[in-house]
Order: sequence, then C-alpha cells, then structure tokens
Amino acid sequence: MKKLILATLVSAASISAAYADGPTVYGKINASVDDVKSDLNSNREVSVDSNASRFGIKGSEKLTDNLSAIYQIEWGVAVDHNTLNANTDANSNGSTADLTARTRFIGLQYDGVGAIKIGRLDSNVKNLQYVNPSQGIDILDDYVNGTFDTTQTFAGENRLDNVVAFETAKLNTSIGTLQGNFLISPSEKTVQEGKTGSTGSTATSSSIIFTNRDLGLYTGIAYDSNIASYWNATSTFYKATNAAVITPTKATTNIFRWVGSADLGKLVGASGLTFNALAQQSKQTNLASGAIAPKETAYLLSADYNFKALGLDALTAKLQWQNATTSDLVTNGSDVKIDQWGVDVDYAFSAKTKVYGFVAERTIKNPNNPVVAANGYDQNYKYSAFGVGLEQKF
Repeated sequence: MKKLILATLVSAASISAAYADGPTVYGKINASVDDVKSDLNSNREVSVDSNASRFGIKGSEKLTDNLSAIYQIEWGVAVDHNTLNANTDANSNGSTADLTARTRFIGLQYDGVGAIKIGRLDSNVKNLQYVNPSQGIDILDDYVNGTFDTTQTFAGENRLDNVVAFETAKLNTSIGTLQGNFLISPSEKTVQEGKTGSTGSTATSSSIIFTNRDLGLYTGIAYDSNIASYWNATSTFYKATNAAVITPTKATTNIFRWVGSADLGKLVGASGLTFNALAQQSKQTNLASGAIAPKETAYLLSADYNFKALGLDALTAKLQWQNATTSDLVTNGSDVKIDQWGVDVDYAFSAKTKVYGFVAERTIKNPNNPVVAANGYDQNYKYSAFGVGLEQKF
C-alpha cells in the first residue's frame, strides 16, 4: 500500500512538472557614461545612466493539453540609484525611485487560437517597432535614460494601464504568417449621480503583422484610438514667464503607424545588412469645440550592418535618422520640426553581453512660435550626446 501511494505521488509530481514552464527570472543591466550638451544649458553634463535596466519574472502553467495560464511581471531598476527612464517608467523624473512598474499581466493561452492578457501592457502601436523579432527598429531606444528614444521625437510610445488584450495565434499562409492584436483600456472613471463632469475616454489599440522569415521580410500596421500620448513639439522651448522648459504635453491621440524591416542578406544577398523604416500620422482628439487639432507626421529610417562577411561576427554598426513635423500647434499654420540622427557601434562578447559606443544629435526648429519670438529665445536649438556603455542580459 505504501509503495502504491509513493508511486502515485511520484507520478503526480512528474505530471505537474511536465505541465509547468517557469517561473523564469530574466532582465538586463545597461549602464553607460554619457556626455550631454544642450543649447538651453550653459555647460555640458557627464552622467552615469541606467537606460531602462530591468528585471522580471515570467512563466506558464499547463492546464490542459491546449490551454495554459501565462504571466509576467517586470520592474525598472536604477543601476546608478539616480534616474530611471523618464519617458516609459513611472515615478522617475530625476528621483531616486527604484523598482518602477513596467509590463505585467496574467492571462490564458490556447494553442492555435491565441492569448488573452489582463494588466499593464505596451500599446500595439509601440510594439510594432519590434515587427522584426530579432531586433527593434529604434537603435537609440533607451539611450541616455531614454533621452534619444523615439518618445522624444514623435507620439505613440505608450505603456497602458487597465488593459484587456487579445493576441491571435500566427496564421500560416502561402506567402508568410499573419498575426492580429487588439487591446482595450477602459477609462475607469465615473461621475456621481446628478453631477456634471466627464467619464473619460476608452482607448483601443490594434495591429496586424506579416512575417516571411525565409525572405527576411517583416511588416505591419497599427492604430491607436484615444490613447494619451506625449507631444514633444509642445514642450521644446521656454515658457513665456521664466527660464524653465515646458513639461511635455500629454494629449488624447489617434495614431496610425506602419513599420517595415528587411534582412537584405536573405532578400538580395547583402550579408549582414538589415534595413528598417517607419511612417506615422497622429492627431489629437477630444479637443474643445472649435479648437485646432494638432497633427504630427513622423518618419524613421535605420540600418544595421554586421561585419560577419569580414570575419568579425561580434561587431555591428548602426545608423538612424528620424523626423517629426507638427502643424497647427500654436496658431493655425505654425510648424515645429524635430530631426534626430545617431550612430552606434556594438561589440558582442556573447548573445547576452556587449559593449557599445554612440553619438547622437537632435535639432528642434520652431520658427513660428510666438512665445519664443516674443521672449528672444533661440528658435532653433540642438541637443547632443556621446557615450560608452555595457549591457548584460540574464
């Protein structure tokens, strides 16, 4: 009898282990030493930056042959115990805040159908920059604590609270695979009975992604509706009353984004070369009656070249240019233009460890802003930086 009970317990433990995957601890530490110069400041600044370093726990639990519970929870970490990414992490803004909330969810996944997730997730517009699963198209992502992230150039890089999301399984076709994604973020705001006020807007985000790994082609489109997003062109110059930079304006926005990525080694035989592109149109919503709705048009081009053809598999050079133009910002017809370029060189000791060096510059032009003109401030200014860093994934 004892042998039977023991055998049953061992069998149950084996089944349980076979149906569980995780939890797994993962993350990365990315620390750099950066030299920064802004035309709005009188001196250069040297800083140690954490560049969205993070760690998390993720895993799954088999419930049936086809159904699994899935989960993930992730925190941002300030390696230098100073600043976190002020653009994508909570409670940063130069404080010593640590363990900030990043992606986190719990959900269910059914093989061949898709997954439902509930929690805090990136919008599908933001996730589209990873249309090529081997790399993102933004090579300056998170550099100098996010100072050169695309968040600083155009709208759309949002991580949303109160999310219910559905991700379809990949559908195989004769020319590649398709995947669809949809999420909804309710406003979670009510008005007391008999009182006046606004209940807020429910936000949605959708995307369709196409992949052909054999040809090295990746592309997708995404649309955000009523999602609060930063508009950088409203925050690039001094206020009229004092020498302080205006806090970035966050406005409810509709955004359409297209992203494409091509591995030119597979496509045309240009070994080691990948080319990426992004085009985007944004428009503010929920404005007061008669108000002018600001519009933003943005583009990004980037390329990676790995020197494996020369026997230097560990060495990769990267180049990027991006631009955003905002119209009807201050008065009907005024324009703000933001241009940014950057060069990065990586040396990978392994798949998880690399050193890198970069140089980047952003130029902001605001020739028609009456606040700037009236106060004699420079209508064009530059923000530049160079630095070296070390990244370790685990």
